[in-house]
Amino acid sequence: MKKILIITVVFLFIVFLTNLANRIPADTSGTSFSLKAQKVVACSSNEIVLVDPHQKATRLDKDASWPECSAFQGNDVQDFYLSRGEKTHFLGFEKTAWWRKAM
Repeated sequence: MKKILIITVVFLFIVFLTNLANRIPADTSGTSFSLKAQKVVACSSNEIVLVDPHQKATRLDKDASWPECSAFQGNDVQDFYLSRGEKTHFLGFEKTAWWRKAM
């Protein structure tokens, strides 16, 4: 009888913790990700188009966190660090490593 009571209490405690954890709001900033070795081929105030070394284009809707388009001009290959949300949030970018350009 004592074992059944202990198992029931543990089960109810787990249900209580699960219920409590489900009440915590989700992080609205989204999931962070990176796009490596990208060239900017088109940029406007609402969207940006990036192309990887295999000529695969990626179009992203920009939010207000992005710098001006003039920051990406040139033929530079860059690594972009971004976050998903309603629109793509800009976290940062840097010049890509020399060995990644050839991949």
